[in-house]
Amino acid sequence: NRTSKRQALLPTNLFRYGITNWIELRLLNQLEMLKPNGKKFEGIRDLEVGTKIQLLKKENLKTEIAFLSHLIIPTGTKHISIDKYGTSNKLSISHEITENFGIGYNLGYNYFGEGNGDLTYSFAFGIGINEKVGIYIEPYGEMANLDEFISNFDTGFTYLVNENLQLDFSFGAGINQSMNYMSIGCSWLIEKE
Repeated sequence: NRTSKRQALLPTNLFRYGITNWIELRLLNQLEMLKPNGKKFEGIRDLEVGTKIQLLKKENLKTEIAFLSHLIIPTGTKHISIDKYGTSNKLSISHEITENFGIGYNLGYNYFGEGNGDLTYSFAFGIGINEKVGIYIEPYGEMANLDEFISNFDTGFTYLVNENLQLDFSFGAGINQSMNYMSIGCSWLIEKE
């Protein structure tokens, strides 16, 4: 039996607030349309409250390390919510190789209230074409329930409209599974006075 699922997340809202130069509060929520096997559900996904803690970031050092953690609170619409508390955690490391080329990788563990949880990974290569345009490629995936290895790949580009506004586009596909996605985004920086 083959199962299929279509999912649309529009919009995804991630609000970040820097408490200090090293600690950021994060609030994530999104509207979702889900079509598993021909059925259709629409509503709000579970609220995620989290933090990003900068563990290493120095001007003369070309490596940055941060830890991100979100608590998933079961506040979503029926059939959209996971109906349990969960966590999403990630250690994020990046290296500036040259002025226009960098690599980044993440290792994580997510737990959604049942089973063994998922180990996650990603490895990204980013290239700055000029001061406004950047592109990247990224293999990523997970070991779902600490049992099944799932591999994916994505690529995309960013466009810096001005110092406070960035647009992005990405798309990806499954390597050892049938999956594809497309994403269009906008990031807006509101600076403190």
